[in-house]
Amino acid sequence: MYLNYCRGLRSDEEPDYMFLRQLFRILFKALNFQYDYVFDWTLLRQRASQINNVNNIPTPASAAPKQQTSNILVTG
Repeated sequence: MYLNYCRGLRSDEEPDYMFLRQLFRILFKALNFQYDYVFDWTLLRQRASQINNVNNIPTPASAAPKQQTSNILVTG
C-alpha cells in the first residue's frame, strides 16, 4: 500500500505524511511490536562496542591517528 501510494504521486504533489505515518503505526501494532524507545542502530552500536571491548579492539574514533599541528610561522 505504501509503495503504491508513493509510486502514484506526481512529481509536483505533496505526500500525505499523516496518512503514511498512520500506515506504519497500523503495521507496528499488527506485528505486536512494543515501543521501547530503543532503536535498532543503538543496539547494533552497543553490541559492536561490547564485542570490541571483549576483544580489546579500539573503536573507530579512538583508533584514528591524532593529527599533529605545527606552530611554525612561514613568512614570505
